[in-house]
Amino acid sequence: MSTPADRPTVLRNGVALVGPELTERPFRTLTLHGDSIGEFDSADDAGESFDVDGGYVLPGLIDCHVHFDLAAHPLAYVHWDRSGFVRSVTCLHNGLLALRAGITGARDLGSVDHLVLEYAAHVRAGSVTGPRIAAAGRPITITGGHCAQYGLIADGPVALRTAVRSQIAAGAPVIKLMATGGISTPGNPGVQGLNLDELTAAVEEAHKLGARTAAHAHSPEGIKAALGAGIDTIEHAAFADDEAFEMLKGSGTTLVPTVSALNNIAAGVGIPDDTVEKSLAARETYRASTARAIGAGVKIAAGTDAGTAFNPIGGLVDELDMYVTGGMSAYDAVRSATVHAGPVLGDKVGVIAPGHRADLLVLADDPRADLAALRRPVRVVARGRIVDPAWLDATIEEYASVLA
Repeated sequence: MSTPADRPTVLRNGVALVGPELTERPFRTLTLHGDSIGEFDSADDAGESFDVDGGYVLPGLIDCHVHFDLAAHPLAYVHWDRSGFVRSVTCLHNGLLALRAGITGARDLGSVDHLVLEYAAHVRAGSVTGPRIAAAGRPITITGGHCAQYGLIADGPVALRTAVRSQIAAGAPVIKLMATGGISTPGNPGVQGLNLDELTAAVEEAHKLGARTAAHAHSPEGIKAALGAGIDTIEHAAFADDEAFEMLKGSGTTLVPTVSALNNIAAGVGIPDDTVEKSLAARETYRASTARAIGAGVKIAAGTDAGTAFNPIGGLVDELDMYVTGGMSAYDAVRSATVHAGPVLGDKVGVIAPGHRADLLVLADDPRADLAALRRPVRVVARGRIVDPAWLDATIEEYASVLA
């Protein structure tokens, strides 16, 4: 399915987009040593190789907000009532869908239990093929809050600290906190959930134990409370005001918009009426809000909320297209899914540099000029191994037959 892990991988005759500015660096050879990017134009270039044939090598794409344990079903959360076997195959299937789309890294921001943490551990150990994953385990919410029927309920600062500890103990490197209501579950998506004291306790505990934090936050009140608590990323921000964006920009906190998540929501296709009503009411406001964030100079990392209703894994380029529609250049859109997304996912990812992680995407054309190039991956390199596209397609088809 891919190159052996104990041999170097050598890419030949291409142009690498290196460093945080995605600067062109022509090369004769680019050698990868295991999961690390090695040297350019080495005299010793023996190893499994692939001829880039004048094409481009860029950091693998990163989707900073996915749900591998969902299946884009119109009743999205029904999936969590399915058997453990089906849910496990779904994770494997979704991981390969991500790789086929050039997504070599992802943050999974919530499941009903710790299945995705287990999946991520198997990918990390090399026992299954998939993207590099930072998973949050169970999202933390208040009684009656967004995803309360599936998440981990915690009311008050002491309970928040305990909840955070429980997810980190289970292996979560990132903590998902519900700062407002949501669109896909009952209730008002703009109402504040976790308050400032609760968010502060959660963020302090997570940072003390070495974990990052992400806040689901649609309204100005929720965004400002999360920022006041020192959150690492804000997710969505559908109803943000200008003051919230100024605070976001001033804090340096990263926004993960996931604006494309509502694109395919429609009446009469099996999605709950309440979700349809809220989605259609919010859609244009959400798009305008994301455009305002771009115009304000907020740091943006790309994410899709993939796995939710009619929002399958692999649609990251659709999200990037919406950023361009909202005023971002194609160049900056590529950086939102690589350079800016890297620190959100983990250390030494999202940039081509010696010693950084060997997650790469090979393209025939330059995506900085035209994002459509990202829709035509030539090869994907995951954790230093070239993934065989024929194996990838055959395995995706096999898993899909199980899930049909």
